[in-house]
Amino acid sequence: MNNRIPVIALLGPTAIGKSKIALELYDQYPIEIVSVDSAMIYKDMDIGTDKPTHDVLASKKHHLIDIRNPNQNYNVGDFYSDVNNVITEIHSNRKVPLLVGGSMMYFNRLFKGLSQIPGRSISDRKLINHLNNFYTSTQLHECLKHFDQKSYNNINKNDKQRIERAIEVYMSSGKPITSFFNKTNLLEVNYKFINIKLTISSRKDIHEKISHRVQQMFKKGLIDEVIYVRDKYSLSKDSQSMKSIGYRHVLEYLETKETVNDLQNKCLFATRQLAKRQHTWLKQFTDIIDIDISTNKTDKLKQIIDNYLQFI
Repeated sequence: MNNRIPVIALLGPTAIGKSKIALELYDQYPIEIVSVDSAMIYKDMDIGTDKPTHDVLASKKHHLIDIRNPNQNYNVGDFYSDVNNVITEIHSNRKVPLLVGGSMMYFNRLFKGLSQIPGRSISDRKLINHLNNFYTSTQLHECLKHFDQKSYNNINKNDKQRIERAIEVYMSSGKPITSFFNKTNLLEVNYKFINIKLTISSRKDIHEKISHRVQQMFKKGLIDEVIYVRDKYSLSKDSQSMKSIGYRHVLEYLETKETVNDLQNKCLFATRQLAKRQHTWLKQFTDIIDIDISTNKTDKLKQIIDNYLQFI
């Protein structure tokens, strides 16, 4: 094998059982688990993210879980930097990183590289906040037409976060954010990925798993968790952490006083839509091994890893 560092990536749609399989692999291989989940990074958000239990986290080494307070922001650039550092740390422990999760945008950046977009500026951020006091998201989107036509065409007029970021980059660099998209740092230069996609051929089976996941969230106390996190960290519906499935729906429920049954149905629908988007992402990834766990269980997966790690 060449000098590139080995990394295993385990991808799949929500509720398919990635975390459970990862724990099974942990007991059999010299690995450490790296979460690729944009919500598990937040402390105290356990039920809605289906985070591993405290006992599991204490006994099996996980990374990139509970690394931010829910009132802090975190973006794909932060993840890209953090995962690079974590992979280096794991290899220094003579272990292999097992990247597990369903945040496909994070995986996309891992595989395609991170654009060298300028970092955030406090002064520019203050100006953006000032503009928000006087202009709507639609009006700010219209501004993009004058200096970044590509972003104007590609960004929805209601996508406030991306509009603000495009304006911020132009203010700090004098260049459209799209001009940085082809200038990337590729992790594959240093790492050799083996990418494994978990699937279930039966749509009915995945829908049943999603339904069970949602039911368990409410049985475990999702509503109380959202209230606790909201009050502890002074959060609102505009907080990044509260835009996750389940959390944003409970906040709406607390404001509107809709029925719990309506709330559960909304969470169920949103989770199914997420699974559809994840499937769309997964179709775009090349150089990936498909494993239908409804027929192969984990036997084929272990055979692949055995062959991959035979140098150890």
